[in-house]
Amino acid sequence: VLKGHIDLGNARFPNGTTGFTLDILARAPLWKYGLDYRHGTGHGVGSYLFVHEGPQQISFRPAARSVPLKSSMTVTDEPGYYEDGNFGIRLENVLLVKEADTEYNFGEKGYLTFDHITWAPYQKKLMDIRLLGPEEIDWLNNYHAECREILSPFLNDSELEWLRRATEPVAA
Repeated sequence: VLKGHIDLGNARFPNGTTGFTLDILARAPLWKYGLDYRHGTGHGVGSYLFVHEGPQQISFRPAARSVPLKSSMTVTDEPGYYEDGNFGIRLENVLLVKEADTEYNFGEKGYLTFDHITWAPYQKKLMDIRLLGPEEIDWLNNYHAECREILSPFLNDSELEWLRRATEPVAA
């Protein structure tokens, strides 16, 4: 689930790409093992306080085929996995679609990527770090460093100590 979450959050894609196309990025690490989840991967987050506000979404559902993601849209990144009657896990961040700075601009389309809006540490004791590659570990450590930088000014001493422990770098 974490691998798919990272892959989607780091995506770079040409203008005109829909959430239907991007959905596979979050599912592929699970599909490798014959696993999947039954919900959409992401949805728009509205300015009128709706939790699911579109029209943008990242999903296997047909409606996700018709709306390309555009700069300044918000969308969630929330892959998961559930075993009926046993357990479940879902990771969720809110992302902002923005223009990407790419080395090339094939077809003069322009490219997009995501900025994270949600800043909360991931629970490291629930991770099997051995499943993460070097780029994913670097991403996790960079994300946690950014969490510390953004959140620290708002925390008291005991909260800062918790944040420091929660965001300590991990190694392979």
